[in-house]
Amino acid sequence: MRAALVALMLALGGQADAQVVAPLPFDRILRYDELTALLRQWADQRPELVTLESIGTTPDGRPIWFLSLTNRATGPAEDKPALMVDGNMHATEWAGGVAALHFVHKLLAGHGKDERVTRLLDTRAVYVLPRMSPDGVEATLEQGRFTRSVDRPYPPRPPQPGIIPRDVDGDGRTVFMRFRDPNGPWKQHADDPRLLVPRAPDETGGDYWRVMQEGMVEGYDGATIADEPEHEALDFGANFPGDRGTSVSQTDGRYATSEPEVAAYVAAISRRRNIVAHVTCHTFGGLILTPPVNLTEQLPESDRQVYASLAGKGAELTGYTAISYLDLRSVDRERHIPSAFGWLYDRLGLYSFITELWNPLAAAGISLENTTASAWLWGFHPVEDELKLLRWSDEKLGGEGFVPWRRFDHPQLGLVEIGGFDLIRYWYNVPFDSLEREVAPHSEWLLYLGLSTPRLSIRSFSAEKVGDDLWSLRLIAENTGWLPTNGSQMALDRQEVGGVSVELSLPAGARLVDGEAVQQLGQLAGRTGQRSTATWWGYTQGTPDRAVADWVVAAPASAAFTATARHERAGSAQAALVLGVRSE
Repeated sequence: MRAALVALMLALGGQADAQVVAPLPFDRILRYDELTALLRQWADQRPELVTLESIGTTPDGRPIWFLSLTNRATGPAEDKPALMVDGNMHATEWAGGVAALHFVHKLLAGHGKDERVTRLLDTRAVYVLPRMSPDGVEATLEQGRFTRSVDRPYPPRPPQPGIIPRDVDGDGRTVFMRFRDPNGPWKQHADDPRLLVPRAPDETGGDYWRVMQEGMVEGYDGATIADEPEHEALDFGANFPGDRGTSVSQTDGRYATSEPEVAAYVAAISRRRNIVAHVTCHTFGGLILTPPVNLTEQLPESDRQVYASLAGKGAELTGYTAISYLDLRSVDRERHIPSAFGWLYDRLGLYSFITELWNPLAAAGISLENTTASAWLWGFHPVEDELKLLRWSDEKLGGEGFVPWRRFDHPQLGLVEIGGFDLIRYWYNVPFDSLEREVAPHSEWLLYLGLSTPRLSIRSFSAEKVGDDLWSLRLIAENTGWLPTNGSQMALDRQEVGGVSVELSLPAGARLVDGEAVQQLGQLAGRTGQRSTATWWGYTQGTPDRAVADWVVAAPASAAFTATARHERAGSAQAALVLGVRSE
């Protein structure tokens, strides 16, 4: 008896251990080797829920890790509607990758404990690309300097004359350099000399400065410093397929998917026709962005309403602002901007969102009333806002948000001072002591979004005897999800998605008398049209979420039939019956 009790305790203990999921650290950004080790550990700890694979290799030889999450006991990922999440499309935006990883950890740790997490993985699939630019992130962690997506020069040519940003004083941060110049455009603020403010148009005779990024001067002639175009300007978000417009931009790449990381990701998405929605995690601004991006882009009204509802829920959970990318643009709105939306939504019809995590302006108590974040970043704001940023650094960040100016003997420029706002660590990224708190509500929204996808089910599969060895079979299929089976109207307009099909499998000795073995049932509505019964137009009557397939078969009693309903974005379902046996 005692031996049996010990065996039971060991079995239960082993079962409990199997549920343990290694924690995600929030006190640092994982280096690539650490990330790889953690992902492999998660895959080993919850093999029934997650599959880890590489979808490609970067030019520096790093595998691009991709996770598929679902409860495989309830079916494979490809047979379920899916949500796609990515992080670190932009290398310096480390918190975006952390947000993607936090969501993975939430799902793995919560399955079997949290009802909504369990329901998501039992009925849907989630795909996560946690670090789209492994090379770029690694470079920014090593060098502490801004890189849009990857540290590959583009166009591929020698550096042009001008400042090449780099950490010249060896402190692991690339900030600013300043030096005195009687004709400089900057002066020290009267109340806080750390802060440099523009010299007045009519001002002369003061102590003036020049300011530039910390770095080395390419092509320095001892007197002039050129304003070199960004040396590593590639933007993976602009390298997706889609309408690139007529404007020429250095950020786009040579052609769509010219960059191997983007090509690998596009191929991975293209192979997974079950994806309904997509979120890419970025920083900063405290925003949830939706299409349109450009003035020429139009959304079907039903898609506009769905976007408003889903993004609005995200804003409610995170405290962020839901806004279209186009409405965010405060200048140059006529110029066409390529974006991942141009392929993911405009072409494939996936409900795609950009989350801009973290708002340093709000953290510092800066109001954007009567302006926009975009205008603020272009410098159209009062100097009092910058004093608030300094106080925020001093009082909330222990001074870490602003590097004190210190003298340095620059090998080209001579005596300079290096310091200024640390834009990489405290603008583009969340302070580590706030990081988990910042990304956790976003994971709640991703869970909500995943559960909003369509879900094809079989309501009933029944048989009625209509003659000697003749039976009428009826299958009722329905969509139990909030979104329609097609997801977006754009997916229908682009002919990117087919309808629901139902296939009847005949056992040996059975014959189909009437009806096609495979029947097409079209699209099934979700609940998106059910908004209000206080008006005539706020709801939809009837059962647009349901469809029927009928057959007449010749078969003896006790013959067993199966029927399978399929939809590439809404998943699949199967039902079985035995003739002459009443189903419960």
